[in-house]
Amino acid sequence: MMNNIALLLLRVSVSAIMIVAHGMGKLQDPGPFAENVAKMGFPLPGAAAYLSISAETVFPLLIILGLFTRVSALIAGLNMLIAGFVVHMIMNGDPFPKMEKAVLYMIVFFFIALAGQG
Repeated sequence: MMNNIALLLLRVSVSAIMIVAHGMGKLQDPGPFAENVAKMGFPLPGAAAYLSISAETVFPLLIILGLFTRVSALIAGLNMLIAGFVVHMIMNGDPFPKMEKAVLYMIVFFFIALAGQG
């Protein structure tokens, strides 16, 4: 019982923070983010930008609601893996503190993908 409550609190709080702190601004004005994705050289930058925005808004919302939790968490975690390791580490050569948030989100979302909705 306590494990389920803990998982509920984890998935709701982390997903809500992802939506508010990272997703909503991009969802309200996706242009600048899409331009950055294009400048980074990602294939199909428009599609990649909207997939990333979905991984920071739609899929965390599904996680909060407990719908398709494992798949949604896997998608959100993969998005953070790309943000942390591909963009920050490989493309930008950022030091670890710059990629730390993305890595922490990745770990939590992969944990939720493994554990389920609780």
